[in-house]
Amino acid sequence: MPQDLSTLRNFFAFARWANRMTLESVATLTPEEYARPIGGSFGSVEGTLIHLCESDWIWLERFHGRSPRAFAAPEEIVGLAGLTRKWREVETGQDAFIASLTQARMTEPLSFTSVAGDHFTRELGDTLLHLANHGTYHRGQVATLLRQLGRKATGTDYLRFIAAQER
Repeated sequence: MPQDLSTLRNFFAFARWANRMTLESVATLTPEEYARPIGGSFGSVEGTLIHLCESDWIWLERFHGRSPRAFAAPEEIVGLAGLTRKWREVETGQDAFIASLTQARMTEPLSFTSVAGDHFTRELGDTLLHLANHGTYHRGQVATLLRQLGRKATGTDYLRFIAAQER
């Protein structure tokens, strides 16, 4: 299904805002709490955020015609500060890629190999929508993990993003 480029750009702006809100909530954790095994898909707040950063990076690589089978430099994402630094670099690259797109490119095929080695071809617009939506799911997991640690999670619903833009 063809994706509207202006909607995708807005959804990526929302994702950037929601990531910042999530990182602000996580910044209240001690290093021990950040890494503590609690459960969930990736075991901890740290594991879940690393998954998000790695996924953003892998998709950026795919958009440039590369299909990495693993994260290139895990030593760059040690601790919350390292993760935040690496994630900002990845987001800057994504933003540059998205800014360069035209509506006509949204239906172009993107072929890639998954981390597991499976080959796929999808429309570029669909992969971009997948990527922007992927973070929503995992930010919700982080919110649950924060609550399990007795901490408050900042709301990251889309309408909160709209309200923040109106201020």
